[in-house]
Amino acid sequence: GEHVIEWCREAGFRGIRFNAVVETNEAAVRLWKSLGFEIVGTVPDAFDHADHGPVGLHVMYRRL
Repeated sequence: GEHVIEWCREAGFRGIRFNAVVETNEAAVRLWKSLGFEIVGTVPDAFDHADHGPVGLHVMYRRL
């Protein structure tokens, strides 16, 4: 994650958006939040989770 942030910054991007972070993947959500990303929206029932059925996909964004 840190490499992606630095690469995007060096390439001149002003922000980074991830379109699909599964809301039940608490480790991934925690990781991206620790790197400065925030949830800017959630697409409901967009992912068919094997254990939980339909769950949302977070759209996460970080300003650079």
